[in-house]
Amino acid sequence: MLLRSLLLVVASYTYDASAALLGDRISYLAYGSNLHPAVFERRRGIKPLAMSPAVAPGWRLAFDLRGGGAEPSFASARPDARRELYGALYDLTPSDWARVCASEGVPFGYVVCPVRCRKLDDGEYEWGYTLAAAPGPMRIANEADEPVPSERYLGYLREGARLSGLPDSWCSYLDDMSRDPTAPLPIPAEDTAWAKGRK
Repeated sequence: MLLRSLLLVVASYTYDASAALLGDRISYLAYGSNLHPAVFERRRGIKPLAMSPAVAPGWRLAFDLRGGGAEPSFASARPDARRELYGALYDLTPSDWARVCASEGVPFGYVVCPVRCRKLDDGEYEWGYTLAAAPGPMRIANEADEPVPSERYLGYLREGARLSGLPDSWCSYLDDMSRDPTAPLPIPAEDTAWAKGRK
């Protein structure tokens, strides 16, 4: 059963990736640590062609991908008709999109999902791609069982949301979110300084 699920995941990812790579740019909705420029630009070496703050109706921010060591869980996009997911809608080159997928462990950690987003700066709707936790033993089925993230990981989301121009209501939602008391370290100060000082 697990093998069959993995094959379906690989097949769907191959289809989605092929569709995305037909154009000269790919729209990618980032909602987790990739919101933070020090992670996305400095660490991953990806410079977006453009960025717009955006919201995806019908999706929620989940922490349903199991972590390990100092990271109890990682963020994921999860369908939920009652909720909204805010993030940065990046325009990427095909090679940078492929780098995102490789760095995020697609298709084993995450799978690629098409998502309809509304840009907050002009109200326009645009289709893009985002990442959801892949089916399997690393995915947590129930929202109530999702582990709270570490202070460091949540710090990237909080700071990244503000640097990306996401609404105050979303920033407050992230501020009020619980974090794992056994993983109290904040994000490194050099990441904050680099993000604020970049051109």
